[in-house]
Amino acid sequence: MAFRIVQSVLTFFVVLHVAASALLADEAKTPNIIFLLADDLGGADLRCYGHPYARTPNLDRLASEGTRFQQFYTNGATCCPSRTGFMTSKFAATYANYPAGAGFGDRITITELLKKQGYHTGHFGKWHIGPDPKPGTYGIDAINGDTEPTAGGKRNDPRGRDATIYDQAIAFIEKNKDHPFYVNIWGHITHNPVNPTQTLVDKWSGLTLKEEDFPEPMREKFDRVRKAGGDVNDAMRRYLADVESLDDAIGRLLKRLDELGLRDNTIVVFSSDQGAYMLTQLEKDASGDTKIKKGGNKNKPNKNAANEEPDTVIHNLMGYNGPHRGGKHTFLEGGVRAPFIIRWPGKVPAGRVDKNSVISGIDWLPTLCAITKATINETNFDGENVSAAWLGTDHTRSKPLLWKTHAKKSDSVIRVGPWKLFQTKTGTELYNIPNDAMEKNNLARTNPEVTKDLEAKLNQWKDTLPKEYFSTKEKED
Repeated sequence: MAFRIVQSVLTFFVVLHVAASALLADEAKTPNIIFLLADDLGGADLRCYGHPYARTPNLDRLASEGTRFQQFYTNGATCCPSRTGFMTSKFAATYANYPAGAGFGDRITITELLKKQGYHTGHFGKWHIGPDPKPGTYGIDAINGDTEPTAGGKRNDPRGRDATIYDQAIAFIEKNKDHPFYVNIWGHITHNPVNPTQTLVDKWSGLTLKEEDFPEPMREKFDRVRKAGGDVNDAMRRYLADVESLDDAIGRLLKRLDELGLRDNTIVVFSSDQGAYMLTQLEKDASGDTKIKKGGNKNKPNKNAANEEPDTVIHNLMGYNGPHRGGKHTFLEGGVRAPFIIRWPGKVPAGRVDKNSVISGIDWLPTLCAITKATINETNFDGENVSAAWLGTDHTRSKPLLWKTHAKKSDSVIRVGPWKLFQTKTGTELYNIPNDAMEKNNLARTNPEVTKDLEAKLNQWKDTLPKEYFSTKEKED
């Protein structure tokens, strides 16, 4: 009898030990990370972000299964500066040599840090962060970097121009499914030229837009397209066809994750590198210069695709930034506010919409390091750990967000708390963003103390920047 009692007790403790070990192993399991980045996608181009017509069921489902952020900021108004922030957690203006052609110098990247943590790393799609990409660059094991929006001649793919990029990424995931992996999937949708195949466009043949469904900035855009000789309905159909093909590709990837049993231990994040291009024929860029676009876009059209007129390709840029003014090439909200969706089952709250946390692509590196326990000195980076926001708690920033281009006389901008201050050629502008999403009410004169404080912070940062910038062969994209 005593023997049986002892045996039962021993069995109980063995079972308890095994269960505890399994629990600890599960808690310590390193998450996979997939970073889906669109190109020039507007802050309201997805159905779940308020587009009245878009068909984005897979991204909408990703949002419903995770958390959607409404105050996420990119690090630049063009492609390279934004991607530089994601990769290095350093503002692009801190680089004397423009990173698109020169790379990141001796600054460490998120991929290098995760490689040291045992991650298998991959990058598929657009590059625009240094010289010709090759395996091993920035600690990335597998690279297929397309340097142009039409690279590889894949625009004819009936599934959409980013379909092949997603094929390659899925193959990488299949190969590395038994190891922790990190992969960038940086597509070309919706960068100019928006030129989908007729098969994709035909799915939207019944769409006739109602201008009252959109706020003032979009109605101004429609008007400019019409004045330039474009067909607004046709342009919207083509744009939404492009977006839908991206959503389809993401759907294939999410389905494959489920089939491989990777869903629960994989962080999936979707964002855009900046807001949508808004002003079409007349554009005021971040340097303060006004540029007239004459004759539309000069890219040769794809003879097998739907759009046959080279002068109307630019009219198809129907990206929608919601209620915000400005777009790509500006530091207005429409230019630097983007979608940000994160899913991590059991860790990131499902169905949550975070309206309050001000987070940025500059936070990508320190946040992932905190989650994966990669040791860094956060003072060496411009971003901060915002994992609390990812995991369900509103985050209050401790570091400011700052913007400036490599142009000598470009505007400089700072956001601290609810305030956003611009230093421009014509003077200082101050906006209370939660109360004035359109940035129409300049409060600089009526809030002199706030203005003085933010100007001092902005000037202090500018004093640390390179005294001279060196151009490269790469252009702002």
